[in-house]
Amino acid sequence: MKRVVAAIALMMLCLGVACAKGITISVGAGENWKQKRTPQVAIWLEDTDGNYIRTLYVTERASHKSWIMGPKEGRPESLPVWYHASQFDPSKKASPDLELDAVTGATPKGGIVFDAELDDRAYVIRAEFNTSFDYNAFYTKKNSGVNGQPSVIYEAVIPAGFNTASGEIRLAFSGTGSPDGSDGLLHKDTAGLTSALTIVQLVAVVGK
Repeated sequence: MKRVVAAIALMMLCLGVACAKGITISVGAGENWKQKRTPQVAIWLEDTDGNYIRTLYVTERASHKSWIMGPKEGRPESLPVWYHASQFDPSKKASPDLELDAVTGATPKGGIVFDAELDDRAYVIRAEFNTSFDYNAFYTKKNSGVNGQPSVIYEAVIPAGFNTASGEIRLAFSGTGSPDGSDGLLHKDTAGLTSALTIVQLVAVVGK
């Protein structure tokens, strides 16, 4: 009888929280992870229709507007896709309503590893990276301000039912953010990118 009650209780719990599942997100540092400075990073979830759900990780400088000699409007060009998706105002300090699974901080020098809990449904996970002053022959000091090359975005689908037996999901490069931060669109024209493509070596998700 006790086993039956326990099974019913577990079933009700799963119905209430959609059977939460644990995942581990790993970001492997690439050749250009720390050139002049470590990158700004945001990792977040959307549903399969492209609606923003919540932020899993964001660097402190980006979320708290702690830019060195930064303008009062902040640095919207640093992580434009995340800023627009989360409706986070880069000119204001972090909102208490910004839900984070990982505590923000300075970017680690050797990559990032953290855990998160998800409901058991399909998600799109997106990760955006940007290194300031990342100039090249195409993105110069004259035409790209302090940003240099634009942010780069990686993404993947985490299917419903994803677990430890599902193997590893690697996020694939999908485009860039707006060079000046004026929109939150994913730009597919990647001509002119060089070192921005080696900020990360891989971004992967595994079940816990």
